[in-house]
Amino acid sequence: MQAVEREDARPSLREQQELTEVTALVHRITARHAQLSAAKSADLHATPVGSLSSLTGETQLGQLVERAARCGLGVPGADLLRIALAAERDVFCFRALGQLAPDPVRPGIGVEALAIVAAYLGHGTDAVLSALSPEGVLRRLGLVEMVRAEGPLLAQRFAVAPRLVAWLATGKLAALYPMQLQLPPPIEQLTVAAGVRERLVRHFGAGVGPVGLWLAGPRGVGKRSLLAALAAASGRRLISIPYQRALDKSGESGAELVAMLWREALLFDAIVCIQDAESNGQLQVFYELLRRAEVPTVFTSVTAPPLGEFDVAPPLVEMPEPGIAARAALWRSELPGCERIDEIAGQFRLSPGRLVRVAAAARAAGREAEHPPTVQNVVQAISAEVSQKIALLGTKIEDQQGWDDLVLPPDTLDAMREIVSRARWRFKVLTQWGFQRKLAKGVGLSALFSGPPGTGKTMVAGIIARELGLELYQIDLSRMVSKWVGETEKNLSEVFDAADWGNVLLLFDEADSLFAKRTEVKSANDRFSNLETNYLLQRIERFEGISILTTNLEGSIDPAFRRRLTFRVHFPMPDVGERELLWRRMLPKEAEVEGDLQFRKMAEKYELSGGNIRNAMLRAAFLAAGERRAIAMKHIERAVVLEYQDAGMISVGGRLHS
Repeated sequence: MQAVEREDARPSLREQQELTEVTALVHRITARHAQLSAAKSADLHATPVGSLSSLTGETQLGQLVERAARCGLGVPGADLLRIALAAERDVFCFRALGQLAPDPVRPGIGVEALAIVAAYLGHGTDAVLSALSPEGVLRRLGLVEMVRAEGPLLAQRFAVAPRLVAWLATGKLAALYPMQLQLPPPIEQLTVAAGVRERLVRHFGAGVGPVGLWLAGPRGVGKRSLLAALAAASGRRLISIPYQRALDKSGESGAELVAMLWREALLFDAIVCIQDAESNGQLQVFYELLRRAEVPTVFTSVTAPPLGEFDVAPPLVEMPEPGIAARAALWRSELPGCERIDEIAGQFRLSPGRLVRVAAAARAAGREAEHPPTVQNVVQAISAEVSQKIALLGTKIEDQQGWDDLVLPPDTLDAMREIVSRARWRFKVLTQWGFQRKLAKGVGLSALFSGPPGTGKTMVAGIIARELGLELYQIDLSRMVSKWVGETEKNLSEVFDAADWGNVLLLFDEADSLFAKRTEVKSANDRFSNLETNYLLQRIERFEGISILTTNLEGSIDPAFRRRLTFRVHFPMPDVGERELLWRRMLPKEAEVEGDLQFRKMAEKYELSGGNIRNAMLRAAFLAAGERRAIAMKHIERAVVLEYQDAGMISVGGRLHS
């Protein structure tokens, strides 16, 4: 990321004058102290030498001092900081302080020397010791660091934080890894639910900013973008740091983390965002650490924190996803003139930031093709991003079959067409016709396809995806389920988060392995297994896309889960007439045949599923090709025998599905 810097990186004339004034003052104090020491006088306060009160906030240091003053720095702390910085940046000032408490072998600035200078400015020794104590304002705000911390505090030595010295010397400041400086987006790009912005504005009042505010909402909804915009509106920046990284830096006491965060907030004139602060055993302790230190901090998370587990419950603001109507309005502003905007808004649940990014890519594709952006441009832009996220846990399925390839009972076909219609027209029905107000749960579509293997469940999922212009991803449950507590839920969350805003249809094949009935809790394994099922019940209801689950045994699926599904469709074994039609449709027009292929006889004789018939026909074709002959009945009969043998059947006949 780019560094934050002044327009002129060199110290300004006013800064040079300030440094010269402070150095001159320290020299006068050193000379005066030598005179008094020779006269054995101890009344230092009775002989003031000068003051720093004339210095203003026109310099970089002056601005920092003014910001720190809002956080409790005080006049003694500001004077001590100016003197210490002068010693860090001017060799003559450093030498002058060294004369007050000489120790040539130890690094840093002596606390004793600073106390002597402070006395001539009218500040007591107690003020110096208070500011430099472990809980003192200079160390709490991360402005100074102790370099020798043994013995009495007056005998110790310290240094100004190197980042502060570098900032004043060079004018450049880059955010510390893993911190990120969040740049505010254009305010018109932010689509926020009613009341959310107003509640946050109240928390971003005058002063140091919010302390311990919590903003919860789905990933990609724009939480940090909104915080950055609000911070900018109050003249500040937003620094974000991942919760886990911050936790790793907190150490046993957390003092180092608090000092680092305070210093960065002051240097950047920023508010700190602890992002992805999902609940775990350390979250409450971590939150209390920053709240008690009054670090200007906002926490963000996907799920709302368990407020009852905090000593002091954080002020919580929940940021929901924008509805279909809000998304449609934003699409219209980004892609004026693009057709089928309502359909795009209903089909793709993009967060505002991603929506703007996708729209920009669609406009670029339209310019390259010399036509206004189309729905296809939008789909391609979304696919480019979502494929990278979801491919880790799923496989993209390319299927070229269509409705004409289906051989299903009329009721099953009607259910398939209803799924397509509901997906295509949900914006009109739910939003324009107002039916969304009547729904108690999400607007996503979920379906359970049950039936014996080979009856077309996966093929139908592919046809639905093609009809709706979606990409079909088959989720690998072997990679999804983990023996480690919470890992399965994490994997599921990654899949749904990636698919939530893309043109994706999720296919969970053999779903009974993951969505089976909850069991009586007799062990820890039972309890965690039930937690996974409960999580999935909640997550699939929040999913606004289309998810299809297939199972060979519908009775094994958890009843509560089945009730929450939008569609439950049974795929029966094909009857004689359907099997005959399947045999005929599995034979391509280009295939070479020999004699009469008695498909009716095959349908009556062998009770095969559609998958078995497809496999047998393909086998027959290879058997014929191997003999350099056209496909004949003997090849088909032989292929069927091989199918039964592969299934472990002793005799050829009866129901077979693999």
